[in-house]
Amino acid sequence: MSIVDRVLAATVPRTWPVGAGATLASDVYHGHDQSEFSPEEYGDYLATSNDIYSVVSLRSRLMSGLDMRFYRGRRSDKVEMPEAPAALLYGYVNKFWTRRRLDRMHELCMGTWGESFEAIEADRGRPAEIWWIKPSRVRPVVHPRDYISGYLYESVSGEQIAFRPDEINWYRYPNPIDEFSPLSPLAAARLAADTSSAMMSSNKQLFSQGMQLAGLVVPTSDKVSFTQEQAEDLELQLRRRLTGPKNAHKWAVLRYEAQFRQMSVTPKDAEFGTGLGMSFRQVCRAYGLPSPLLGDMDGATLANVREFQTIAWEMALKPDSEFLADEVSEQYLPKFGRASRADHCEYDYTQVAALQESKSAVWVRDAQALDRGAITINEWRSRIGLSPVEWGDRPFMPVNKAQLGEDGQLMLPDQSNDNKPPDDEVNPANAPDSPRWLDHMASRDLLAAFAVNGVKL
Repeated sequence: MSIVDRVLAATVPRTWPVGAGATLASDVYHGHDQSEFSPEEYGDYLATSNDIYSVVSLRSRLMSGLDMRFYRGRRSDKVEMPEAPAALLYGYVNKFWTRRRLDRMHELCMGTWGESFEAIEADRGRPAEIWWIKPSRVRPVVHPRDYISGYLYESVSGEQIAFRPDEINWYRYPNPIDEFSPLSPLAAARLAADTSSAMMSSNKQLFSQGMQLAGLVVPTSDKVSFTQEQAEDLELQLRRRLTGPKNAHKWAVLRYEAQFRQMSVTPKDAEFGTGLGMSFRQVCRAYGLPSPLLGDMDGATLANVREFQTIAWEMALKPDSEFLADEVSEQYLPKFGRASRADHCEYDYTQVAALQESKSAVWVRDAQALDRGAITINEWRSRIGLSPVEWGDRPFMPVNKAQLGEDGQLMLPDQSNDNKPPDDEVNPANAPDSPRWLDHMASRDLLAAFAVNGVKL
């Protein structure tokens, strides 16, 4: 590095330390080409591949059902800010689109191209509307120092519309091969999707152009043959007298000897069905969804559908939605400045039935935490929405447990008698008999037992 370069490196602030070595001139002036990992033709799979459409649309329906919550503060200081400008605009995106429509479109794009773009339309310097932009038409403009200097949108007429970084929200899946291109699940699933489509196209041609027979009627011996008239007459009689529900289970009377051969499923046909199931499960794996949720009941039953739903949410949908919530907090909220008052956002999973524990399991877990002093009564009441009580700030501990000392013996409470109260105060049953009043005859007997001047009374 020359002296001039060192001086510039020391004086010019840089927010991206390897930018000069990771950018090309074409990316700086014309935007980064994403056609390798996010080509335009990926969008055709939604319209031509049943497997891709089924999986991506299911993810879109499930993810769009989540509600975003905006908060200020963390943990115990966290306060929801539903009236913050960022929260209000997020709920009302523009006068033509609803929030649900935008969320569905977002997930469809993430499942197809691996990325999604939103344009922020400002009014007097303040975000006022949110608009969806087709990802395959957008190129990020890379900057060697500022990382991203803007975005270029190629219109249908071929014109390019430039956007500043603060006018675009760019959500994308991580791609370690190309930092400025998303890694779509379709890139890994398209081979299986193409195989399934090819098999279906081949099967269609077989049905439309090939022979599909229910069975054959042939002579009983290879030495016997039907004349053309006999074959046509036999075919006519079978169609007229033995086909249709009203002719079911009727006896057939033939004027000459023949035998029936029913066509069965060939090994090739069975291989076709197995291949379709295998390719479909490969697509489901790429998108993180169990195939039974989309009707593939091989090895599954209706009794364990809830388990598959839980697997889908815990291993794919919830992590992906949390990833998106962090991106929204990082890119969307700063556009409002301090006026937003919200500093982060989270998805609300309370309406997702597959992620909710049963009430009995929650009660058992809370009871165990109370018994071990992990939480207090008031902490538990606060969590379930009840007001605190005066006696609920100190934990309740069992009296039959103690810590082990260094010698391995129980460290029991002090049992010395220094401050021990009298036994009669601990147990009133041990108190001495109280004095009793004597009647007339008992008093005479008591006096008779004493002598006065040597004379008994």
